[in-house]
Amino acid sequence: MSVVIPFPKRTAPVIDMADECDIDIFTAVDLAIRDLREISEIANEVGRARARECLAMLENAYAVALEA
Repeated sequence: MSVVIPFPKRTAPVIDMADECDIDIFTAVDLAIRDLREISEIANEVGRARARECLAMLENAYAVALEA
């Protein structure tokens, strides 16, 4: 059974990133890795564990893609 981690409500309006800029998959993964590192430092234990799992998966996929 999975655990759903609620994120705080956004206080600033959400900007549609697709309209603002186009980024490649490497940039998107790099940004996600950065965000997951930050989340893993501030979340509760369950959130930290989940963020570390996602971080490890993305870092591995990123490294493999860079080698290709």
